[in-house]
Amino acid sequence: MNWSYRLANHLAVKIHSANPQHPVSLPVQRYAIETIISYSIINSISLGIGLILGQALQVLIVIVGFSLLRLITGGRHFASPTACIVTTIIGFNTIPILANYLHSSLATFAITLVSLLLCIVFAPQGKRSIVKQHHIIKLAGGAIIAVNLLVESPVLAIAFFLQTLTLIHFSKGGEAHEKN
Repeated sequence: MNWSYRLANHLAVKIHSANPQHPVSLPVQRYAIETIISYSIINSISLGIGLILGQALQVLIVIVGFSLLRLITGGRHFASPTACIVTTIIGFNTIPILANYLHSSLATFAITLVSLLLCIVFAPQGKRSIVKQHHIIKLAGGAIIAVNLLVESPVLAIAFFLQTLTLIHFSKGGEAHEKN
């Protein structure tokens, strides 16, 4: 068991014991609390570092863009919450720094286009892949990414690209999954 699971379990047991007749089960409460803990840590530390580095607005844009796309399309997960939290905080604060070096609108367009193609080919990923309407998830994710073709934000281009990389999945033997 990891630290976030233990903390979430402790809180869920306390909440559940206060109202055992509540229709939400203990495992569902535990999962929700663990999710809230992880997101709260990631967002608060990322924004804190963003404030220190003078890039809080760009970090906020990354958080919203990356999270919205991930919510729609899914993506691979790390084995541990700690790895996820640390990597995400580093990523959310590195993206605005990298975007400072992306001066060409053509480069922003190209990265956005690659993200769009990755989304169309590989979305959805994870639990969303059991949904029968794969095309709706692909279209919704693609629409979110396509907004950046108009906005031309280097920050969003990189955020979307990194998120769509988490969609790439291969079956055993290294062959790509069939198109959905």
